[in-house]
Amino acid sequence: WLKLGSKCGSPVASAGKMATYVKVADPHGRANVRTMGLGHLLLALTAVTVWNFLPGSPETFVEGIATHVARDVNVARWNAKPAFEIRSRYEGVSRSRYLRRLRHRRWCAQFEYPRTFGYVLKWNDTAGEGIVIDQEQTQKYLVIRDEIGKAYHNHATLQTTEFVEFFKTDEMDEVSGLPLAKNVTGPHGTYTKGSYEYREIMLRAGNFPKRWQDNFEDYEVKVGEWWTQPKWRCGYPAK
Repeated sequence: WLKLGSKCGSPVASAGKMATYVKVADPHGRANVRTMGLGHLLLALTAVTVWNFLPGSPETFVEGIATHVARDVNVARWNAKPAFEIRSRYEGVSRSRYLRRLRHRRWCAQFEYPRTFGYVLKWNDTAGEGIVIDQEQTQKYLVIRDEIGKAYHNHATLQTTEFVEFFKTDEMDEVSGLPLAKNVTGPHGTYTKGSYEYREIMLRAGNFPKRWQDNFEDYEVKVGEWWTQPKWRCGYPAK
């Protein structure tokens, strides 16, 4: 049905507030009213059919469809284990990684010194030593390059604020007056990240080397006030 006098039809004068309606048929000869009524009927029948197959009580209509089925019912229906149970079983990691952690713990238990987590406070690549602190921030330890247990490069380094794991010993260093940290690795025996400065040196040299194929002597290291040296002045005279 179409109201004449609207924007969709031609303007027709009407007396007072009475409007004129005419019946418009589609090109196939069927009225639009019949088509809309048939569509509504099919939609209602589909909704009733789906509702009958859904489990629940009459209160489901008020509570909602998404919440009336318990989560454990859906899990049992698909015979699947909840994701949180799998994560809690292996400490939030995969089974293979969890087994590697167990082997690492058994290896650490063979030594007399306790194993602890900590952070790297600073690292001096020229001297080849740095300072780490335990995660409780109660004691600082001195670490040297030879005591970095796992690194991706032959020239082992540490990154400041890196989370590490090490043996805290009672062997004191006479110069710094700090106890030594031995076998420094990443958490749970993983590889350390290495310093950002050394990665930049390898990247500027050309192709980034693969693991354990770097040679520190082949790289040109900028030490001190390197910008005052003639080869870095781009031909400009020194002031």
